[in-house]
Amino acid sequence: MNKDNQPKKTEQSAKTGKKSGKGRRVGRTIGIVLGTILLVTVLTSAIFVGIFMTYVNTSLKGHVEVDMSEYDQKVSTELYYQDPDTKELVMYQTLFGDENRIWVDFDSIPKNLREATIAIEDKRFESHHGVDWHGTVRAVFRTLTKGNTQGGSTITQQLIKNVTGNNENTVKRKVTEVYRALALEKDYSKDEILEMYLNTIYLGNQCYGVQTASRTYFHKDVSELTLAECACLISITNNPSQYDPLRSDWTREQNRNRQLDVLDAMLAQEKIDQATYDAAKAEEVVFTNGYTNLGNYVGPQEEDEKPAVVSTANNSYFTDEVITDVAEKFVEVFGLTDDPADADGYVRTAFEKAVSKVYNGGYKIYTTQNPKIQDIAESVFENTNYAKYTDSKGEPLQAAITIVDPYTGDVVAMVGGTGAKEVDRGWNWATSARQPGSATKPVSVYAPALDNGTITAASAIDDYPVRDLPGYGAWPSNSGSGFRGLTSFYTALVRSLNTCAVRTVEELGTYQSYTFMVEKLGFTTLTQADSQQSGNMGLGGYEYGVTTEEMAAAYGAFVNDGVYTPPRTFYRVEDSQGNLVCENNKESNVAMKATTAYIIRQTLKSVITSGTGGEARFSGMTIAGKTGTTDENRDRYFAGFSPYYSAAVWTGYKSNERFSESLGNPSAVLWREVMRRIHDGLENKDFNSCSGLVQVTVCQDSGLLATDACTHDLRGNRATTVTVAADTAPTQSCNVHKMVRYCKDGKHLATEYCPESSVVEIAALDWNREIIKDIKAQDDEYLLQTLTGKEEGELCPVHNKKPSIFPIIPGDDDDDDDTRYGSWSDWWDKLLP
Repeated sequence: MNKDNQPKKTEQSAKTGKKSGKGRRVGRTIGIVLGTILLVTVLTSAIFVGIFMTYVNTSLKGHVEVDMSEYDQKVSTELYYQDPDTKELVMYQTLFGDENRIWVDFDSIPKNLREATIAIEDKRFESHHGVDWHGTVRAVFRTLTKGNTQGGSTITQQLIKNVTGNNENTVKRKVTEVYRALALEKDYSKDEILEMYLNTIYLGNQCYGVQTASRTYFHKDVSELTLAECACLISITNNPSQYDPLRSDWTREQNRNRQLDVLDAMLAQEKIDQATYDAAKAEEVVFTNGYTNLGNYVGPQEEDEKPAVVSTANNSYFTDEVITDVAEKFVEVFGLTDDPADADGYVRTAFEKAVSKVYNGGYKIYTTQNPKIQDIAESVFENTNYAKYTDSKGEPLQAAITIVDPYTGDVVAMVGGTGAKEVDRGWNWATSARQPGSATKPVSVYAPALDNGTITAASAIDDYPVRDLPGYGAWPSNSGSGFRGLTSFYTALVRSLNTCAVRTVEELGTYQSYTFMVEKLGFTTLTQADSQQSGNMGLGGYEYGVTTEEMAAAYGAFVNDGVYTPPRTFYRVEDSQGNLVCENNKESNVAMKATTAYIIRQTLKSVITSGTGGEARFSGMTIAGKTGTTDENRDRYFAGFSPYYSAAVWTGYKSNERFSESLGNPSAVLWREVMRRIHDGLENKDFNSCSGLVQVTVCQDSGLLATDACTHDLRGNRATTVTVAADTAPTQSCNVHKMVRYCKDGKHLATEYCPESSVVEIAALDWNREIIKDIKAQDDEYLLQTLTGKEEGELCPVHNKKPSIFPIIPGDDDDDDDTRYGSWSDWWDKLLP
């Protein structure tokens, strides 16, 4: 080594040493700092743990633990109908209060959905004990540095927030939540916690839990979801307003992006393999609005002509009535009573509590609805032009219909108003009492009168005013002009003659009519005042009225051979576990004889073909029915039936104003439109035949067995053959027709002055009618009292006296046989005008 260079080396070494010492000092400084930080962290953690444990022992332990059994989870009630074609039960709607939730067991939740939830929500869920300390430390650090207490929540912690509703943005809440999570995992397994979590999370569109969400977004049970659908579904819970795929194109795109994040997380955590990942990523998921997660529309093409009006309410009128009927049953089943009044005087009724149970109890209600028929009825009533006719207040003309299976009493469809249904559990005209007018006659007058023998199918009833009412005059009147006089039962019903109905109900007894309707046909809105008034019971002008539901069921008894079954909208209710809560088995009763039902339905067939019900007529099906109109055209009614269904329709204004007669009978028209559509494709068949009937030849004017006199009526042969119930067949002969000598010229009973050539033997009607206000019936000229004259012994108006001067006949006075100038009778006839 060169000596000259040695000093330089020494100098270099010195410098190097200086640098080395400085480095060691820096290192020691860094170590001290790191150690200090570590020590502070440890001490802080220890202090935090100490404070936390102290707080737990003094303030939390034994006070804030979450017992999940104590939390009453609001679970939606499910409504089912039986598919008319497959006979399978179909869940068609859920009922819920604030939360639409259908609880689903852990085993019914697909593994893919469980794995997707863990991967994106809490990847260490299966290893931590309720709290992810990694995330918690980060959350605490953010709290200390930024004042942000969010982040770090596990599935367990989120479950606690969901069930307690405690979501305050405070340190106290966070600490309490941590303790609760640790405690909860000591009492519940991971599977139980995940099950509860997936049944409580909010997934947009009022869906709480994965079952309702699956049905809302995919029309599938959650157990049927694919991996791709599971990833889409769980993506929503992060931010429903951003990831709801049904909300907008943008949110659907955001859901797709989030779905890919979920699948990426599952792949990274080895919950799925690459091939499964690729398949799920490529799958085109179809949502219930017809769009896919790739932005394509694959739903049904829109029709060129859409209904003008559609309902905006959640419930149909039928569903509204189901809720009411089940709630009324619950009051009975659970023994519910009204609560005492609170400080404000409010009383929560037993019925209100029952409705709350219906909405939030998680029941399964099996309804009687036929969805096809309900859809048809809704379409007709929502879009009817009749709603365009308004009263003086601008309110639309209203209408309602109830359709019943006459053999079971099952209500298959119900609509309670015209136009769009805008609110749930609002006013329902189908179950509100309104006046039926003459549509009540078959059930209030003729069925009970036929059944107890007050009249028979052969009876004649006087179509003439019953009495002169002060301030009204001759009462009752008919819708048409004039009165027929003695009229057959058949004509009285087919032509809806008010006079005949009142006479019959007065002979029957108004109270008998009332009890028949109430006790045998299930009417609930009639009053004692109704039972005392022949106008009410005979003409359908009741104090309150009747409902279309009860009318449809009552008319159903005519179809079902006189057997009446009360109407029902549901037949069974189960709890969420499938245990029976209650059944709604309605007991049938024999309301009338089969022969009575037969006679009524056969007569009502003619109401359609040749009576007042022509507007209800449609081809291809055997139908029968009866119209109804109240005073001044304030209500119009039609009740009728086929061999398949019975239906009743009411039309009127809420204000009860009269509406134009130019509209005809809207109830009959609406009935026709609905019934025509629901019978499309059904076999045209007649009603049941019936035993216990006989045919008898009777007089049309007396209803009794025809005699020879009945064939000599001035109007012709009045004998006719009628089918009647054998047990009420007439046994007496006609006592109305009386053979008399009748002058053809004077149209009067022949007197001694009437020439024999003008006299014939005819049968007059020996029927004394009390004349009211000089009103004459059509048969008045055939009455014996008319033919006799106003006063006894009144002479024939034509042949009223003998001539005072006799003509002199030329010829031999002794020649009595001289007929050159005609016979004496010829001369006699010439002298008469």
